[in-house]
This record gives sequence, C-alpha cells and structure tokens, in this order.
Amino acid sequence: MLQTENLPQMNGRNMTCGGGFETWLQYVDGFELRHFCAFELINDERGLACLTDYQRKLIEAAVANGFGVINEGLHYRASRDWGELIGFSREGLEEINIRGIEFYRDLAKEYDSPETPMLVGGVIGPRGDAYNVGRTPDAAEAEDYHSEQIETFRKAGADLISALTFSSVDEAIGLARAAKSQGMPVVISFFVAKGGRLKGGENLEQAISMVDAATNHAPSYYMINCTHPTEFTPALTGGNWTQRLGGFMPNAVAMETLDLCKLGHLEDGDPEELGGQMAELALRFPHINVWGGCCGTDGRHIGEITRQVGEVRRDIRAI
Repeated sequence: MLQTENLPQMNGRNMTCGGGFETWLQYVDGFELRHFCAFELINDERGLACLTDYQRKLIEAAVANGFGVINEGLHYRASRDWGELIGFSREGLEEINIRGIEFYRDLAKEYDSPETPMLVGGVIGPRGDAYNVGRTPDAAEAEDYHSEQIETFRKAGADLISALTFSSVDEAIGLARAAKSQGMPVVISFFVAKGGRLKGGENLEQAISMVDAATNHAPSYYMINCTHPTEFTPALTGGNWTQRLGGFMPNAVAMETLDLCKLGHLEDGDPEELGGQMAELALRFPHINVWGGCCGTDGRHIGEITRQVGEVRRDIRAI
C-alpha cells in the first residue's frame, strides 16, 4: 500500500484511468448488467475476456504515450446495498472485491515500469444512484457504510481509493473519513451537472472546501468524472482552490448520463476532439496529472488524450 506522497501522480507523473466502461459492456459486448453492476462479470468467462481486452487496450494506449495507469473501475457498485440486490452475501461480496483487485494487479505487473508506473485502485461509487439522486446518507452513515469496502481494498493491497461520481458533499465527507481512518490514500471525484454544480446545489469550489474543512484535507486530490468538458468547464472558476484538483475523467459526448444509459447504443463521440479538449485543460492547469476517460471512452480516446496532453506537457517543459 502506498502513502499519498508516494503516489506517482503526486510527484509529477502523467497518469490515466478509465471508468464508465459499463456502456461498452452493454452496447458493444452485449451484456445485460443487473443494476449496472459490472463486477460479477469476472465470474463469466466471456465477461472476463471482455474486461481484460478493454483494460489491456487502455493500458497499451497510455504506455505508448509514456503515461502510467491507475487500473480500476470494476468495483464501482460492489458495495453492500448493490451486492444484495443481485444476490451477493457480505462474504461473497468481499471475495469478489478481492478478486477484482487481483485482476487489476495481474495486468499491472505486465506493464509496470519506472517510466509508466501501474497502480491498482479500489473504486467506490455512491451508496445510492449518482444520477437519479434520492435520499443521500449523512456523513456518519456514509463513513460506516463505505468502511466495509475500503477495509476489503486495504486487505487486498489496493494502492488507493477512488470515489467516483459522488454528488453529495456529506457522503464524500463520510467516505474520506473512512479512508483516512484506515490509512488509505483517497481521491474524491465529483459528478457535476450541466452548469457546473453538484446535485445539492454546491459549486465545485464550495464542495471541495467543505470536504477539506470537515476532514482536515484528507483527500489526496479531487477529480471530476462522468460529464463532458463542455459541461464541466463552467465549474472551473478561478482561484487557489483549483490546486486541489488532480484529474479529469470526461465522458465521450455531451449528453445527460441517464440518457446515455437508455439509448440502446453506444455514443463514443470523436476521440481526437476529446483529446484536444483535454489538451486545452492541460495548458490551463499544468499541475494536474491524471487524464482519464469515463462513459463512452475506450483505448482510442485514452490514446488521443494521452498523446495530446503529453505533447502539451513536452511543449511546456521546452519553454
């Protein structure tokens, strides 16, 4: 297990990561995901092959451009409430969470190098639905609930915790406290709706400030995921608070996520255009080192993002 200060992305290394591959599994590979739970596919021979193919292409695209990879994503809904919905006991859920970390570790070992470091992350999603938000847990409830999965990741040897598509500040506070209490580096990635605000109405600066104040700056850094650059850019107002941002994981297209999940086909946009949009952000935020992708993205998008962001970074160093 790494400490925060030893994470390569905290020491100037360009990294990438992938999430939201459930859209690929459904619309390209033809799987019917029960309650959007992808983790059980490691029990399916073809499912495991598709997951491996997706991750391998992402890694190879990144490595070709000199980027390391945070290997993660499978565990997004592998927590108690979602697991129970599809028939997993707590013991069964713990076992499959551990196997998921092992899945990513085996792939990481193949490609790890000093120039392209490979990390293994344990992804945690919200207790409820990130997009159709109903009741959200308060900080104490969230800390108790998410502690189970964090403890499993710690025992399995994950390098960090990535909390993706969080829409509730209170839930983010609880999760950050849970990770801190177990000595795990944690990244909080917020889902901001069109216009740059969380579902609770907070802007990104307010959300980050509230979590930092309540947790003594527990998160290693913050991210934005599951929205398109044209949608989340309004959230990036000026100020020192942006130094707490460490990465972006954009969707391939600008469209409401709920709509993307109901189309019946994949919308994968223009990888080159998305890479250019991320390169513009790399110019604006030279301290940010994690450049990933979310819904609709795959190795093609990661290839363009890492290529174009990498070019920007080389040009900046040459000045």
